[in-house]
Amino acid sequence: MDKPDLTGATVHEAADKLSLGGGRWYVLPDDTTDYQPFDGTPRPALVAASTLRDMSTWTEVSN
Repeated sequence: MDKPDLTGATVHEAADKLSLGGGRWYVLPDDTTDYQPFDGTPRPALVAASTLRDMSTWTEVSN
């Protein structure tokens, strides 16, 4: 699988890293999302862009 193009993506991490296992979620300009575990390969995320932006479970971080 090729690495996704993350140009222009905002980056989110779990606010409580222990409960969600860690990793980064990327929201792309077209509102698609990708997830990359800290020790793994990026893949399509199961979490919607609006959830990543609006719920306190995730926080936006600098890339």
